[in-house]
Amino acid sequence: MPTIERGLPLVQHVISTLKARVAKRGGDEPVGAGRTALDALESKLMVELPPTLRAFLSFDFTFASFGKGWHGKGRFGTNPQQPRPRLTSVRKLAEARTELGWTDSRIRTKLLRLPNRPRHPWNVLYLGEARRDGELLILGIDHEDTLVRLWPRYTAFDLYLAEQAGLVDLPESARLEDLESHIALNPELQTGEDLEDGDADY
Repeated sequence: MPTIERGLPLVQHVISTLKARVAKRGGDEPVGAGRTALDALESKLMVELPPTLRAFLSFDFTFASFGKGWHGKGRFGTNPQQPRPRLTSVRKLAEARTELGWTDSRIRTKLLRLPNRPRHPWNVLYLGEARRDGELLILGIDHEDTLVRLWPRYTAFDLYLAEQAGLVDLPESARLEDLESHIALNPELQTGEDLEDGDADY
């Protein structure tokens, strides 16, 4: 991890990089959402946005600055003044990920897909309980044949943003810092192995 402060400073660093990329390749400037629109988005999602995600959406509501070819853009809506988030479920994502896709995940909470590079795992924002700093977990989605698996991929949006933008290449330990706090707040994220370990004393 580079010596860049985490959280909002890291998001601002990524935004500066993306601005430079947009200026270099030309095209339309990203359009961000205002405070009122982001408040309305939170009402539709029924969760508070992580501060880092809110800061990014105020710069680029549709993730247009990521460039062409990315999948899963515009999932909060295409008009920054009128948010229309495309909420989904594990079952729907499994069916969309691959033909005849299914999953044995026990997650029931609503999800919202985030952009991913072509031929890379999908990313989804888990709309469960946020940890103390307001961050929500980001899950990865991939498949083997028809079995679609979900796993914790990033424990904060700034980590997702910095790595997906190509500024850093994070080891798993950095992507999943303080994962335990998310699992403690959202028991449905526990795996079968976690539950077995937890029952070992009884």
